[in-house]
Amino acid sequence: MERRRMRNLMGVALVLLLNSISTTHHAAQQQQHLEGNWTGGFWLDGNWVTVNVRFNRQNENPGGTADIIFPFYRGRENAINVALDRVKQTADGSHFEIPVGAQKVVFDGRHKDRTISGSYVYDESKGTFGLTHWANVTTDTLEKYYGTYRVSPDRAISISQGWGDPQTLIYADYKTGQIGTLWATSENEFFSGAGRGVSFPVVLSVSFDKDANVKVKKLLWQTENEPKLTAHKIEAKEERINFRNGDITLGGTLILPVAKERYPVIIITPGDFGNNRNQLRFFAHNYVSRGIAALVFDSRGAGESTGVVESNSFSDLANDVLAIVQFLKTREDINQKQIGLFGFSNSAWTVSLAASRSKDVSFVILQSFSGVPPWKQESFRAETQLRVDSFPESTVNQGADFMRLKFEAAQTGEGWEQIQKIMNQATSESWLAYTNPPRSLEGLEQFWQRTATYDPVPALENLSIPVLAYWGGKDTYVPVPESIAIFKRAMAKAGNKNQVVKIYPNGRHDLVEGDSGSPSIGARLKKFPAGFWKMKADWLLRHVSILK
Repeated sequence: MERRRMRNLMGVALVLLLNSISTTHHAAQQQQHLEGNWTGGFWLDGNWVTVNVRFNRQNENPGGTADIIFPFYRGRENAINVALDRVKQTADGSHFEIPVGAQKVVFDGRHKDRTISGSYVYDESKGTFGLTHWANVTTDTLEKYYGTYRVSPDRAISISQGWGDPQTLIYADYKTGQIGTLWATSENEFFSGAGRGVSFPVVLSVSFDKDANVKVKKLLWQTENEPKLTAHKIEAKEERINFRNGDITLGGTLILPVAKERYPVIIITPGDFGNNRNQLRFFAHNYVSRGIAALVFDSRGAGESTGVVESNSFSDLANDVLAIVQFLKTREDINQKQIGLFGFSNSAWTVSLAASRSKDVSFVILQSFSGVPPWKQESFRAETQLRVDSFPESTVNQGADFMRLKFEAAQTGEGWEQIQKIMNQATSESWLAYTNPPRSLEGLEQFWQRTATYDPVPALENLSIPVLAYWGGKDTYVPVPESIAIFKRAMAKAGNKNQVVKIYPNGRHDLVEGDSGSPSIGARLKKFPAGFWKMKADWLLRHVSILK
């Protein structure tokens, strides 16, 4: 009896020991699995807050760093590369805290497959969050996926560099208008959430097929509750080239459809904000998929282009574009009578000015063109965005008054002390960020002298070539009705009857559809207007056929 009892006790002890070893081993495996990069976020006041977490081991203890990026202009302090606090990891769950200024965001989540999801607490807000494991894939590898993929004769999908992070991809479905960001789970597999900056929960999975020579040939596209799609990569020839405008060197890429003929070409022109050429590819791919060549280039101070960001006049930038036009005229694969320009927002000023100076430009496409000078456009933007984000009218007026003082100081050099006083008093007030508060009087004066007073009307009045101009009805950056009226008057004065004006009622400044023009909601938006991409390419093809 005693021996039997001892055997039972030993058996129980052995089971407990094995369970303990298994649990410890599983916990260790889980902790090892959690190491690495995770991306996701949570919803706050209806807008997406991005959370990036990098778990690691510190002296055998779990730790790491994180970023929290709040919606644009919301007056909250972002946390970038801050150390995680109070990290605890078990076999099936995690607790961690991210300092944000004087506060913390507290996360408690459970692990499932390659995700962590659970609850968060931030100040007086509570809700759910989610993170997905994100593989570290080099930009050189990602570049191999850039291009256009044909789903069907009337549907193509563009893959290009991410907007804010070169280690992500973006997609644009030219038929449905859908857009989004792709994060890697491996070198060849990617995921996206519902919205161009939303990563959780996963609603789209994308992978790429390569041939025996490791050349990308296909895109596999899988959404929830829909059959998997296969899209074949459209063959295109790419050539990296350099141009010179005086002492400035510009680096660009010419993308040509694969056929032996002379192509019409459109130059995709960046603003003076340090844009890399690869951020412009989704504009270019739409034209290349329709048999039109496109050229993308690095703005001054970015990529392979020399110069300094945001230190150039529109005249300087227009001459950069004309240097590219002259280069394209020397190529046997480009039709010299079919060289056109595309500009969006700030660069719409650049291309309209360039076109007004040269008979070698055959057509112009203007997206979200402002008919008023930059200082007036900026004043409109600040006041309008404060209002659309539901600030009280007294605060809207406060912002408008500050903009007036700012530009008076820029013009006269006086009043800087008052501006500094206002900025110091309003440091913690969210309205201030909407006004793009100046760093110095010198910078303000340089902005005024360089670009702030540029009048776009004379250039428009000198355009007799075909012009396509379109705007979004929810634009809060540009005074749309005023700009359209100015554009039409200028076209009438130029005697230009070959011009088209379009407005997309729900389009914002970037033409992505939204319920408002608030800059805070951009991450959750999902698509361009129906037929938007087709309209642009169709218009261009109609006009280049006339120019042959």
